[in-house]
Amino acid sequence: MSPVVEAVRDLAQDAETQDVLTLFEEVVIAREDLLWLLVLVPLAAAAYIWAARQRRRGLASLGSPILVERLVGSVNHASRVVAAVVSVLSVMLLCAGLLRVQYGGETTIVPATGLDIVLAVDYSKSMLARDVYPSRSERLAAELQRFLDEADRRGDRVGLVVFAGAARGLPVSRDARVLKLYLDKADPRTENPGGTAIGKALKLALTFLIDARRAAAAGPEGGPTRSFPKEGKDGKAIEDIPPSESDQVVILLTDGEDTVSRPLEVAAEAAKLGVRIYTVGIGSKSGEPIQKFDAEGNPDGFVTDEQGNYLMTRVDDATLKDIAKTTGGDFVLVEPDKFGLDKVSEWIRDLSKGQREDTVTAHREEGYAFLVIPALLLLALSLALPERKKGP
Repeated sequence: MSPVVEAVRDLAQDAETQDVLTLFEEVVIAREDLLWLLVLVPLAAAAYIWAARQRRRGLASLGSPILVERLVGSVNHASRVVAAVVSVLSVMLLCAGLLRVQYGGETTIVPATGLDIVLAVDYSKSMLARDVYPSRSERLAAELQRFLDEADRRGDRVGLVVFAGAARGLPVSRDARVLKLYLDKADPRTENPGGTAIGKALKLALTFLIDARRAAAAGPEGGPTRSFPKEGKDGKAIEDIPPSESDQVVILLTDGEDTVSRPLEVAAEAAKLGVRIYTVGIGSKSGEPIQKFDAEGNPDGFVTDEQGNYLMTRVDDATLKDIAKTTGGDFVLVEPDKFGLDKVSEWIRDLSKGQREDTVTAHREEGYAFLVIPALLLLALSLALPERKKGP
């Protein structure tokens, strides 16, 4: 045989060996918890051996061996042995079938779902301060537009809460265009009543996130039920709120102190729900004077108290830190000379890395049919074997 032919033959044999090895590597057992069923195979074999011995002892107790031989002379002993072997094999195959042996199949990548994010944005009059160009509110709106573009690329669902003395907004969705239009129409000059109701904003943000959970739990046919969890006398939530399928986050952006609500109580409720609140303080700790506007929205001096002193708005970083700490979030102070939401984007990216690793799912072929069908055929064969020899 020429060297070329031998080389080709060796390559073919190696390929066949590799195919066999690959096949065995792909074979898996889906129900490893049922491996104990294989104990039934030696038990079945032991049962047949014990039955055969008991039968021989019973025949021996009848008396004369010649008489016993005549009585059992028509028994087909070979069929009994074959039936026993076949039955044990069928038990083994049935047990292997119950283990759900799988092979081959296709591997698919299942992308993880994005985050549920609610942006709670302070649009009180103090956001019109011009310590950053052109103003805090306009600069923040531009930063939020960029943030929404990043969230859209990640596949996050985003909701929006705009607040001053009251809160309003849009529930979470993947339609970033609607949120951008909503931000374009928002104006601190038209937000009434005045003030900085951080607690109300957080409460509405939690409502949106709870509604998202209920909508996901209800499925495509059901719909969300707007509701906020209430506590009973024992401190437990009265309403049953389903768990979230993805991480839920509230990003609070404010430049002032809470004047009309209790944000720490809402933060404690968010912590119970597993919602993290990240707080962003906008402005300086020393404070900025609050600007006034006339009926047409034009600047009209600054707000003063009864003694004529200018009222100042300043970041309450202590409260914002407590809110973030209560929920496992974080706090950052955005200075006027370094106005940007880069730190916020970094937080969200870190969260996304933790939960957005795509899942590799193997859809394997079920191999139980190759085991159960032969087992049933072997059982049928064992029942069909004759117990007696055919007569002359």
